[in-house]
Amino acid sequence: MGVQKRFRQLQRYRTITSAIARSGFGFIVHSSIGADGVSAASETDWPGAGKHIRLLLEELGTTFIKLGQLASTRPDLVPQPVVKELIKLQDAVPPFPYADVSRVIEEELGAPVSQLFRSFEPVPMASASIGQVHRAVLADGKEVAVKIQRPQLSALVETDLDILADLARLADRRGSWMASYSLTEVVEELGRGLLAELDYSQEAAHLEHFARTAGRKSHLRIPAVYRPYSSKRVLTMEYIEGIRLSNVEQLSEEGIRTCVVAERLAGAIFQQILVDGVFHADPHPGNILVLSGEEIALLDFGMVGRLSAHTQKHFASFIIALRNRSSKGVMRAIEQLGMIPEKVDRDKLYIDVEEMRLKFYDIPLKDVRLGDMLNDLFGVAFKHGIRVPSELTMVGKAILTTEGVVAELDPDFSMLHVAEPIGRRLYLERLSPWGFLKNTFEGVPDYLQIMGELPITMKRITAMLNKGKVQVEVVSPQLEQLMKKLDRISNQMSFSIVLLALSLVLLGLIIGYSINGVPTILWRLPVLETAIVISLLMFAWLLYSIFRSGRF
Repeated sequence: MGVQKRFRQLQRYRTITSAIARSGFGFIVHSSIGADGVSAASETDWPGAGKHIRLLLEELGTTFIKLGQLASTRPDLVPQPVVKELIKLQDAVPPFPYADVSRVIEEELGAPVSQLFRSFEPVPMASASIGQVHRAVLADGKEVAVKIQRPQLSALVETDLDILADLARLADRRGSWMASYSLTEVVEELGRGLLAELDYSQEAAHLEHFARTAGRKSHLRIPAVYRPYSSKRVLTMEYIEGIRLSNVEQLSEEGIRTCVVAERLAGAIFQQILVDGVFHADPHPGNILVLSGEEIALLDFGMVGRLSAHTQKHFASFIIALRNRSSKGVMRAIEQLGMIPEKVDRDKLYIDVEEMRLKFYDIPLKDVRLGDMLNDLFGVAFKHGIRVPSELTMVGKAILTTEGVVAELDPDFSMLHVAEPIGRRLYLERLSPWGFLKNTFEGVPDYLQIMGELPITMKRITAMLNKGKVQVEVVSPQLEQLMKKLDRISNQMSFSIVLLALSLVLLGLIIGYSINGVPTILWRLPVLETAIVISLLMFAWLLYSIFRSGRF
């Protein structure tokens, strides 16, 4: 590590530790590296601590704000009261000077602002922790929105991520209560998401993808990207004029039917999740515009989630099970999603899922909130130590955010009414003959590959058998407990053998004395009496151990 980078880290360490100390969160550092962390964690007033954690993250700046926002998508790792506070994290910060804006654009695009744009407004339309957006006009007269990243931001983020990685490794090594959450993996996962947001070229690719898929939907609009005017730190997009979704009063004044907007927004998000497999992961009101004709425009694709075909398939089954309030269906879906590790007690898990179902059983379907059901499910996962895949937690975050938005537009709207038909249609498509044939034909290359490799595999197995090199690995969750029992058994057997040997020695001495009648030097000492006392004590201890075990 370079001297300059190390010095930058030390300075940042001092800033972070000072902020943590001022906020009264010293117990977190202590519990993360000490043995008393379990009691500290269990006694924490998380509802009260959540607000202070949010304020602390906002004070520490971009990296911690974004990581907090990403952590809010992990209710399986973070206590629910803290998640509720992290969702409120605000990254609105004062704008950086126009001189920096001009310099970044020239460095990234290779020309000054005056040559690239016919006009460029020096005052930003919006400013956030990662960058700010300016309105401009291209040489051909097209109105655009230009997003510029803050100067030196990537160096600060990398320093913060290095520090967080060091702290996570320290916590994992010390075997504290935090180690059970594998903090190293969590930091790596959150870090990847944050670094992806810093790369505007990835966001440009996301915009182009969603623009292609939105072409099939007349009521959804995505800003076009202008690639010649974009780079990793500059993103130039089509400027779209519309009403912010949070401005409900203006929507009403313009005669916009909010119930229609709510249904179209929910339909668009579930279409992305269940059909397209790529979805907007942060659909909050600031990222949504309403246009004329009740058309919707989605903005800011820095945070995007992806689902594999396998996950899409079983998540649709999961939605249907929630809709039908079927505990067995929920258990089957989450098991097929690979969420239940071997160590989890399935009986206890099923009881908790059943309790969750009963909580919503007597509530009319129109009043059931999908977000509440997902929150309860994530709470069950947290209780049983189930690590939910990050792609599913991003789905949960997107659904929760969307449901909060549509509830403001139409309080009587139910997300399940939109999600369930899409999930059921996909489920029926899989059961149809054409769906079965499609899935079969998609698997043909894999089957052919397996058949082609089968002779070679069999030859290798035969060779290993002939050489006696086949290894059998037995994995048992109770292996450690079994080894402890075996240790106790072996210790008791050794104890018994020593007792038997001592008894035989005593017996030999007594018989020898009886035959010869000649006392040896040993008889001048109380050897026999001492040995008999020791033998009796050992015999008594052996009997006590047997009776205490309850197995006799």
